[in-house]
Amino acid sequence: MYRLIALSLLLCGALPALAATEQSLPEYRALSQSLAQTDKRAFAQELKSSGRKQPLAAPHAKRFGFDPDAPDEFFQTAEARRIADIIISYQTPSGGWSKRTDMSVAPRLPGQMLGVEKHYIPTFDNGATTTQIWFLARTYNASQEPRYARAVEQAIDLIIKAQYPNGGWPQNFPLTGGYHDYITYNDKAMGKLLEVIESAAVRRAPLQFVSPEQASQAQQSFEQGIQAVLDTQVMVDGKRTIWGAQHDASTLAPINARKFEPTALATAESADLVELLMQLENPSEALKQAIVAAHDWFTANRIYGYSWEKDQDGHNVLISKEGAGPLWSRFYEIGSNKPVVGDRDGSVHYDVMEISQERRDGYAWYTNNPKEVLKDFPEWREQHLQ
Repeated sequence: MYRLIALSLLLCGALPALAATEQSLPEYRALSQSLAQTDKRAFAQELKSSGRKQPLAAPHAKRFGFDPDAPDEFFQTAEARRIADIIISYQTPSGGWSKRTDMSVAPRLPGQMLGVEKHYIPTFDNGATTTQIWFLARTYNASQEPRYARAVEQAIDLIIKAQYPNGGWPQNFPLTGGYHDYITYNDKAMGKLLEVIESAAVRRAPLQFVSPEQASQAQQSFEQGIQAVLDTQVMVDGKRTIWGAQHDASTLAPINARKFEPTALATAESADLVELLMQLENPSEALKQAIVAAHDWFTANRIYGYSWEKDQDGHNVLISKEGAGPLWSRFYEIGSNKPVVGDRDGSVHYDVMEISQERRDGYAWYTNNPKEVLKDFPEWREQHLQ
């Protein structure tokens, strides 16, 4: 669960304006292109200096090869510093990291790729960049090695630069095109960024070492991010509902990503987001309304009497089962609130058993994430709505 506390939203005092908040979308995209070119030129020069004609591949890992949630005593060890040095070696000149890259084996060699997916560097997907920030910050606090703090501050600076003028964040920055440019709630991308930015804003451990100037920038960035959350909550007939997994960076409307992910209300992503919002200590009235509306939507759209499970052949099936639930479809059609699913050909269906077996088995079409919202809501309501 997110540990967001202490920051009041929409503070009364005036704060120095961030350059990012004043820039237009064309200026933002120009900054993205400039950073992308800087990364590209730096690697090209490194590859040339290494004498290699082709870059070495980076090692692959499902996540990053290290445990970001290791106990505090681990960060006092030489092993923690060894991993931290490897992490720094994979940091892009622009300040971020790739995903699915093993950062526990050995420091990156000259001319070695910065990640296993070169078009995805740097990214906020799958916890990339935020995970590295937390690890390096904890290692810095244990070792007081300045290079770890510098790497963290550079990465936070990238996060602030990556924020759209409207307050949302893309999946990748510099921008790489396609659905990666959408404002992304999928895989907790926005939530993880807001968690880092909020901690930097109040200079709370393990980010208590950031400069006052960067903390001030992070504070404004956090408020912009929360405003983007409010602005992207989907309205139907004048009522707030929940959020899409992705939203168009210009119109803020929900939008589909991969062909099998339809434009829809997204329950798993929205539930994670509401859990984050309920941790805020001083929510604004607008934010309270957003949380209540999302809770009410989850309550109204529970599914009982069905179970999403594997059959005797190991395939995912939705079956009728007495006493089962509550369960939520991963996606709901906007307006009708009917569960919807998608297939690789881009087709949208109301029955999960109509799509290809490959997609039925390869995607989490049903979720119970909103159960946590319903469980935690009464305590939140008692604290904030009495």
